[in-house]
Amino acid sequence: MGWIDTLAANLLASSAGLLLILALLMAATTRARTCILLFGLQSAVIAAQIAALARLHHLAEGWAVAALVVLVKVVAIPWVLLRIATALQTTPVAAASIGPTASVFLGAGLVLLAFAVVQPYVRELGVDPARLAAAVAVVLIGGLLMVTRRKALMQVVGLLVLENGIFLAALTTTLGMPLVIEIGVSFDLLMWVFLMGLFVFRIRDTFDHVDVSRLRRLRG
Repeated sequence: MGWIDTLAANLLASSAGLLLILALLMAATTRARTCILLFGLQSAVIAAQIAALARLHHLAEGWAVAALVVLVKVVAIPWVLLRIATALQTTPVAAASIGPTASVFLGAGLVLLAFAVVQPYVRELGVDPARLAAAVAVVLIGGLLMVTRRKALMQVVGLLVLENGIFLAALTTTLGMPLVIEIGVSFDLLMWVFLMGLFVFRIRDTFDHVDVSRLRRLRG
């Protein structure tokens, strides 16, 4: 095994911890732009995982998928979200229904829950328990962001984090999906972000804010 293979193996071994740290930081942060940048870093770790798997398992299409993830999830989507945040001229604080300390403890509890949930399936699937647990934890923390954040833009970020977790779970259990499916999913995801950006602008223009919790008052 050459030094490149050793580096790839070490990257896979440490990537689960990096993903969990980034997910907990997203749960703890009170700034929208910081959360968007952390999503980009999380996507970069996933792209590095794909590249490492492509190297270790000699998957030619893995390199194309890694490049696609970098282009769409590391560069394009964070850039679009940051432009939307700037155009909305929102306050830098991402309003949440619970405080950052409570969010961290709740996120840590979800991480522990993820490790407990995956244990019965690890031996059957023959996968790394830490990586599978990290994937489930990212899904749960993405859901946490969607539920606890009151700004529409932050709920979009939460859904993207949740999608990252689903992507990571597919990568962990099946070494990813075929390239043509990844291209279609990435294109749909990018278009969805553009559409959600238009939706957020529409909320702002109609109600002069993007706090979705205040929209509940419109219910009859």
